[in-house]
Amino acid sequence: MNYDHSFHAGNLADVFKHLALTFALQAMQRKDKGFVYIDTHAGAGLYGLDAGGEHESGIGALWKQRANLPLAKGYFEAVEALNLGGELRKYPGSPLIARHLLREQDRMVLFESQPLVLQRLSRIIGKTKGAQALQNDGYAGLLAQVPPPEKRGLILIDPPFEARDEFERLTKTLASAWRKWPQGVYLAWYPIKARGLISTFHRKLREAGLPATVIEFLNHPEDKPERLNGSGLVVINPPWQFIDPLLPSLAQIGPQVADPATGSIWSLRVDGWPGG
Repeated sequence: MNYDHSFHAGNLADVFKHLALTFALQAMQRKDKGFVYIDTHAGAGLYGLDAGGEHESGIGALWKQRANLPLAKGYFEAVEALNLGGELRKYPGSPLIARHLLREQDRMVLFESQPLVLQRLSRIIGKTKGAQALQNDGYAGLLAQVPPPEKRGLILIDPPFEARDEFERLTKTLASAWRKWPQGVYLAWYPIKARGLISTFHRKLREAGLPATVIEFLNHPEDKPERLNGSGLVVINPPWQFIDPLLPSLAQIGPQVADPATGSIWSLRVDGWPGG
C-alpha cells in the first residue's frame, strides 16, 4: 500500500473514528477485568501537522472550540497530551489514543504491514507495558488473535481503502472473526463516497448473519461519489454506555465542521439489524 496518513492525519474521518474509539475504550473500562485492544491497521502512531493538511477542516476546526465541546473531553485530552502548551502541532493515531487510555490490566496488539511504518510505530510505542507491534496483514493478524485469553476485547479495523476489494475483505474478515469470537467488540470504519458500495457492504453483513449497529457522520451532501462525504462505523456488540454519549458528542461537533461551500450541511445517521 502507498497510503501516507501524514497528509490526512487529524482530518474529520480521524476525529470521528478516534472519538468513537475513545468512548468505546472508556465503556470497556467500566468493568475492572482487563481486555485486549487489537488494531489491524495501526499506522505510524504519531503525525506532525503541517500547514495545508486535511487536519485544518478536522481537529484544527475544533481545537480552539474544545472547551465548548465537553462531551468529547476524553478525546481532546488524548490529543492535548501530545501538544503541551496548547498549540496544535501533533496528532495521535489510534495506537496513541489507546495508550493514553489503557490501564495496567489491559494490553494492545498493533498490526502494520509496511516495514518502515512499523519501525516508526515501534519507536513510538517503545517499551509500553502490554503492547505489541507486529508486522503482518491486519486481517490475517486479527484472525490469529481471536479469541484472546482475556475473553474480553475491542477490535478496531481501519483500512486505507486503496484496494478495490477492500469492502469485500472487510466483510469476510468481520464475518470470520465474529464466528470465531462472537463476544468481541468490533469497530469497522469505512469512507462514505459511492452509496451503492456501502449498501452492498451492509447487505452482505446482514446476509452473513452479523448483528450490527451502523453510525454514519457526514459533513457533505452525497452528490459527489468521488469525494469523501463522511465516515461510517459498523459496530458489533457495542459496549454499554458507548453509543449514548457518542451520538450527542457528534451532534455537538457537526455544526463546527460542516463545509460552507456545500451549504453547511451535516448529518448523523444510525441504523442496525439483528443477527441471523
